Amino acid sequence: MKLKLVAIVLLLAVGGAAVFVTLGGLPRNAAAATTFLTGTAAIADVSDDVAATGSIASSTSWNLAFGVAPTTATGADASSPATDGTWTARTVTAKVGDIVRKGQVLATASNAALAADITAATNDWTAAELQRLQAQDAYDAATTTSAIRQTRSSLLNARNGVAAAHTKLVDLKAEATRNKLVAPADGIVTAVNIVAGSAAPSGVAVTLDSTAYEVTAEVVETDVASMRLQQPATVSVSAIGADLDGTVVAIAPTATTASGSSGVVSYAVTVALKQPPATLRAGMTADVTITTASASGVLAVPAAALRGSEGNYTVLVMSATGTPESKPVTVGLITSSLVEIKSGLSAGDVVVTGTSSTQRTTTGTGGGGGGTFVVPGGGGGGFRGPGN
Repeated sequence: MKLKLVAIVLLLAVGGAAVFVTLGGLPRNAAAATTFLTGTAAIADVSDDVAATGSIASSTSWNLAFGVAPTTATGADASSPATDGTWTARTVTAKVGDIVRKGQVLATASNAALAADITAATNDWTAAELQRLQAQDAYDAATTTSAIRQTRSSLLNARNGVAAAHTKLVDLKAEATRNKLVAPADGIVTAVNIVAGSAAPSGVAVTLDSTAYEVTAEVVETDVASMRLQQPATVSVSAIGADLDGTVVAIAPTATTASGSSGVVSYAVTVALKQPPATLRAGMTADVTITTASASGVLAVPAAALRGSEGNYTVLVMSATGTPESKPVTVGLITSSLVEIKSGLSAGDVVVTGTSSTQRTTTGTGGGGGGTFVVPGGGGGGFRGPGN
């Protein structure tokens, strides 16, 4: 009988222990727990950015040649128009790498054939004017209809001859005034193709690049719709360890498709740099971050805290007891990292950004600090973040 009593007592003890375990009565170092990952609503600057990579380039490159005005053509179009005669370089002060100022003379030259052609053109113009005067006299003296018609035709031809001779003379004189290569703007000399005492090339003699720089980057089609002219940008150039301010100045109207199987469609976006340092050089690699939208000094929470969809957004706010409570919010700018909160929260509110189930290994009481709240025995494990 005593043995039966002992057995019954043991069974009751085991059953009670099972109930105790079921009710979460084990020590904390053996109980499963759910940790709420949290963030805090705070005043911040929220911005939506687009990132791309490109190369630094001068905003303008000038081709200088004797006898013609500076041009900005590149590649096959960079050759200068034909000039009269051959130019011979007299002085060449420009060297590759020189920083020059607008109006600075880089080289001078002479052209003997051009001088002779100007003399001949002057004589041709004078002769054409004499022929015009003779034709005018003949027209004034004509009395019959036939004579008037004939002399009028001669007069018109003479007038055309004067105009053509004058135009040629003006053009030759204008060419003669371009016997100096003058910097059209501040810049850096990148090529010198002339030597003092030798004939100048038929093409470009000196190339000058602007010290105003820009970077052109390829922006994928999913981002280009948010691009606008004059949007601010940050350009990071690791070669000189600099972060430079810039502005979007051009957006290509047509797309380019990357080679290969990916076939990514992108658009060229050009950013002009503000106050580039003297150490910057064309060809350097640059990381471009273009700000497409921004809200400064607004209440914001981590993007992971946002739940629901447009017009029906909510967040989970941790109460004083450590229990998450759903609150509706009105939002403004939404980015991948932060969300602008227009109403529904206050600065300092702790919001849930996610959960993670863990196994406790330490004893003690109280919820987790430093960005987590712990609830024993599971619970809340179905929380998945924004959009649910």
